Formats: sequence, C-alpha cells, structure tokens
Amino acid sequence: MKLLQQLKLEFSFLKEVFHFWYLTTKYNASSRTESDIEKMQYTLLRENHTIEKGLSMRSPRKGFGQRKVYNLILRLNRYIDLYADKDSSFLTYPFSTIKNYIEYTKRNGLDIKYIEILFDDMVKRVTDISIHPHAGTTLVSRNEINEDCNRDFKSLLYSRHSIRYFSDKKVSKELIENALLLASRTPSACNRQGWKTHVFVDNQSIELIKWQGGCRGFENEINCSILVTANLKAFLSYEIHQAYIDGGLYAMNLINALHSLGLGTIPLSCGFVQRKLKQLSQFDIPENEVPIVIIGIGHLLDEFKVAVSTRKDVSLTNKFH
Repeated sequence: MKLLQQLKLEFSFLKEVFHFWYLTTKYNASSRTESDIEKMQYTLLRENHTIEKGLSMRSPRKGFGQRKVYNLILRLNRYIDLYADKDSSFLTYPFSTIKNYIEYTKRNGLDIKYIEILFDDMVKRVTDISIHPHAGTTLVSRNEINEDCNRDFKSLLYSRHSIRYFSDKKVSKELIENALLLASRTPSACNRQGWKTHVFVDNQSIELIKWQGGCRGFENEINCSILVTANLKAFLSYEIHQAYIDGGLYAMNLINALHSLGLGTIPLSCGFVQRKLKQLSQFDIPENEVPIVIIGIGHLLDEFKVAVSTRKDVSLTNKFH
C-alpha cells in the first residue's frame, strides 16, 4: 500500500514537471522572442539595464559597452519594425538610457560617432515619444538615504537602490543579525519559515560573487554577502513552487531590513541551470536548499552613483478584475 502511495506521489510530481516544461517552452522569452511584443519588451529592458549598470559603477572603463549599445540599437530598430504601431511609448526608457550613455562617453573624450548616427537615425523613425534627460544614473548621498529610509514606508522604498560600490568599512555581525531578526517577521505558508541564510565575508564573499557572475568589474567591492535559500523539506507534494515564493518574500524583507539599518545592498539573481547551481556545493550549500538570491552588502560612501532604473506605470502591470 505504501509503495502504491509513493508511486502515485511520484507520478503527480512528474505531471507538474511536464506542465512546467510545457509552459516554459511556450512562454519563455528565449523562445520565439520576436513573435511576442511582451517577450521583446522584457528582453530589451534587460539589455537596457546592462548599460545602466555599467554607468553606475565606481569608475566605468572608458569606452565600455559600445558593442552592447550597438546591439541594443539594432534590436530596438527591429522592435520599431514590428511593434512601434502597438506601443511606441515603451521606447522612451531605452532611448533615454542610450542618449545618456552617448553624452557620458563624449564627456570622457571618446568619439563614438557611429553610435550617435545610428541612434539619431533610429529616433527619427519614431516621432511621438520624448527622451528624458533623467536617465542612466543619478547621484545620491548617504545622508539623504539615512534621512529617508526610516521616515515612513514610502520613503523606505523610494530611497533604496542597488549599490555597486561601497566604503572599506566592515559590516558588523551585529548589524547582520539585527537585519535577520527584522526579516524573520516575513509571512510564510503555514508559518513554516522554510528560508535559510548563509553569510559570507571577505574572500569567501568575493568568490561567491564571482561564481554568480553578474558583477564583472566590481566583484572585489562586495566583501560581505548573504545567500538566501529555501529548504525543499519544508513543503508538500502540491507546493513544489512554494519554496521560491516564501524565499522571495523573505529575501525582499531582508533587503529592506538591511537598507533600514543604513547598509547598501545589491540583489544578485540565482536563476541558473542545474549544472551551475550544483557548483554551490563548494560553498557548503546542501542540495535540499534551493538558492533564491545573493545579497551583496556594504557601508555607503558619502556620495555615489546609482542606476535610475525607471519603473513601469502600474497601469501596465495591473488589471482590476
């Protein structure tokens, strides 16, 4: 009888896996990207943000990102061909970022005339949008953030940014424990609190950041990091995605808790294929814990640059039923 129950359970897992495979092959943005306006917009936003990230580093390499900007312009032209008649307003954000990039590069004495010409020709193709001067990066100060982050909830959210360079001051164990205590108030399915955290410092943190791979050019800035995971043992047969939901809720609360304590953070995704995720064993992460996010942590400098990271209007992401 127990064997039959186990077989039924494993078959139900197989059905869920197959259904997820079906949804992924049908809707993943890597597949048939140009046939779907949403897939194109999401992938273009991703490529646009790589330019913003480069601009927001401590000392961007002179002339960085030209190939990425060139390719982004090519893809934006393709978007204009296919979808400008359906949603041209989407182009305002990437156009503004590219303009900011061109101006930044010219201020640093580098001639990128070929990109300017491509950009100007592209802009002429769309006449009904404006280009915002406030794009790319903006300058903020530690004092501004410290004044705002605990004023009220709105100020907490609006004053948080992803930080890509920090001061040399060490993050104390006490500050981390205070943030973990605050984040422990996160709701979870049936209060099971299936999240786990792994704190890395100094060389261990830098090695973890290098493994993640999204911080090329500023890996050595992140001397403290927290890997948030979720324990698969906490969830039942009909909850195979719940680990990521509970873990994601906890991770966002932890980021806000660290921010409220005056620390800078940068969330780094762990959405990798299994071959790469298995490498987490070198950091003593057990197989039953699925990675949610790595949070790079550091003390803020007096003044620093952050990516503008324009947000969508909520009317584009919400539907009242």
